[in-house]
Amino acid sequence: MGVVLACVTAVAQGTGPQGDQIKQQDRDHLQTCSPTLDQDRTRTRAQDCLPECVKDGAKEMKQTRDQYQQKLQDKVKEQKTCTEQDRTQLRDQLRTQIKDQIQDKEQLRERVQAIRECVASHDQLMDQARERAQERDRRGE
Repeated sequence: MGVVLACVTAVAQGTGPQGDQIKQQDRDHLQTCSPTLDQDRTRTRAQDCLPECVKDGAKEMKQTRDQYQQKLQDKVKEQKTCTEQDRTQLRDQLRTQIKDQIQDKEQLRERVQAIRECVASHDQLMDQARERAQERDRRGE
């Protein structure tokens, strides 16, 4: 029992011919590889296990992300090249649009008010319905 325990301890500590060989392989591996290489290997192994539909979805998401980032970069470039005249023109356009929106809202308010005046209220409709029901009752009597 003591011999078995000593062997297991020796293997766990890396002593003996196999332990030295494993330690040397680990040292060689650490000296020759970069951190990104291990990450790339792990990533590649994980990606190999994925179904095709997941891989395709990941590709689409990456393409979409790249397109979005390109658009953002284009917008930043566009903003940097924007002149004061362009900014003034844009402000004027926005002011005009806001004025148009205000006018549209006012016209809608007027239309709603006109519709409210034309349409009878609920109380009026109920009164009319009662009167009609009473007239039918009188005729039917």
